[in-house]
Amino acid sequence: MSYAVLEKELETLPEYAVEEVVDFIRFIKQKIERSATKKAEVKSSMFGVWKDEPFYMSNDFDEPIEDFAEYM
Repeated sequence: MSYAVLEKELETLPEYAVEEVVDFIRFIKQKIERSATKKAEVKSSMFGVWKDEPFYMSNDFDEPIEDFAEYM
């Protein structure tokens, strides 16, 4: 779509509707910026997130679960 088509469509709208269109365009731009920022944050903080967290695994972790005995 060319800008000329968009401009013609905007000319047919009342002023309050044009303001809504502008608000929506700004919303989309913010959404794109947040998405780009979020992707950059995820990539930079992905590895080593849990390195200092204490994890506990019980000694019977690999043992069969009684509830599933009939399926085994």
